[in-house]
Amino acid sequence: MKTIVLFVKSMRLYQWVKNVFIFAPVIFSLHLPGFDIVGNIKNCVIAFFLFSMVTGSIYLFNDCFDRKKDMYHPEKCNRPIASGRLAVPTAVIGASVILAAALTAIFLFNRTFFIIAAVYIVMNITYSYLLKKIVILDVMVIAVGFVLRVLIGGEINKIELSVWILIITFILAIFLGLVKRRQELVKISMTDGDMRSNTRKTLNQYNIVLLDQLISITTATTLISYIIYVINPDIQQKFHTRQLYLTVPFVVFGIFRYLYLTYSEGKGESPSEIIFSDLPFFLNIILWVGVFIAIIFY
Repeated sequence: MKTIVLFVKSMRLYQWVKNVFIFAPVIFSLHLPGFDIVGNIKNCVIAFFLFSMVTGSIYLFNDCFDRKKDMYHPEKCNRPIASGRLAVPTAVIGASVILAAALTAIFLFNRTFFIIAAVYIVMNITYSYLLKKIVILDVMVIAVGFVLRVLIGGEINKIELSVWILIITFILAIFLGLVKRRQELVKISMTDGDMRSNTRKTLNQYNIVLLDQLISITTATTLISYIIYVINPDIQQKFHTRQLYLTVPFVVFGIFRYLYLTYSEGKGESPSEIIFSDLPFFLNIILWVGVFIAIIFY
């Protein structure tokens, strides 16, 4: 029983919140005539569960691959695999079984979804062995993962996605990735020399000044991209409303609140932690979705 608990913990259920991006295309398509809300949400729930099995398995493989480096991280050293509480062979076998089962189910559910999942797996393998060692590119790869999630949501429901949605998703994910890198660097800089020298080598190539500049750029770019999206004539025609600009304050508050929690509260290393631990941030997301839906149905 203890092994099962450690196994499930290593799959990082709290990180599965990232997979809600699969639902994004449905939210932005509720206004379409004849839109099958129940059917599309059902497809998203199935895809969310199956893709979560894929990402959970990848977390297990990554923890096995990074266990020696994680041992020197101030927080990651407590993970079941890094701490030695969960044996590597057990984790590898379990992850392989779950991944194989998930991919089989995905193949039967939707072939294009299967291709996207395969691309995600290959990308993560490449990331673990090579791409995460390349500054900037390591964050961009993570951002592509979020775009793939949105593509899954569009494909399983046959929804044509706006290029702007993909762009905003990509830039927002880069913003989150840069903030994560900054907070990792801050925490590691507060540890002893052995931890700094043995943890993720990419962090040693970053510095706080550079990351702060990049975060400033992506903050502005994310806001501008969203504003352009809501005032774009084609988007206004698509949703049959010019009132989408009313959702801008929620986006501004969300990003600024995230920066506040990062710079003033020392959070930001885990977006999932912020979503579930900060009530104002969580309520803002709910309100943004609610107001957006209310506007397109008004």
